Amino acid sequence: MNRNEAESLAGDYVLGTLNGPELAEFEAALAVNSALRQQVAAWERRLTPLAAMLPEATPRPALWEAIEAALDAAGPPATVTMREQEGEWRTLAPGVAVKLLLVDQDAGFQSFLLRLAAGCQFPAHSHGALEECLLLEGDMLIGERCYSRGDYHAALPGSRHAPVSSRNGGLVFIRSELRPELMA
Repeated sequence: MNRNEAESLAGDYVLGTLNGPELAEFEAALAVNSALRQQVAAWERRLTPLAAMLPEATPRPALWEAIEAALDAAGPPATVTMREQEGEWRTLAPGVAVKLLLVDQDAGFQSFLLRLAAGCQFPAHSHGALEECLLLEGDMLIGERCYSRGDYHAALPGSRHAPVSSRNGGLVFIRSELRPELMA
């Protein structure tokens, strides 16, 4: 998409005239393109004063019912995608960072990445529910037991982890019960 197309699509997006595949494609580009987000913000700044000049309109009750029915029929999204460059890494402990991928409050679980720096140590902790770990890169130690790329580890409900560390650094995918300290 060239600059003129991006500018035009940003305006259409703010006006709400994009739909279907065009809307999905634009929103995917918006998620990774800061210049496109700036164009959307510029359109919003230009158009917001115009909205204040319009008389307030009250939609017919039938229109509201149709909107509510469409929203109810849509339900929650069928998939969730997070690209590598998306999300936020937060420090959990010295040398340990976490990036939340999915939090499902209703089911009571979360998925996240844990990045371990060489020589880091994460304290021992207990598990009230199943926790699954898959080492994606590097190494990880749980107590004295060493794990390598591709190794899987499950901590069963009621278990207690020895301290977690890494000799050379590692990246771990974890699915576990909700842990408030990760969501802060």
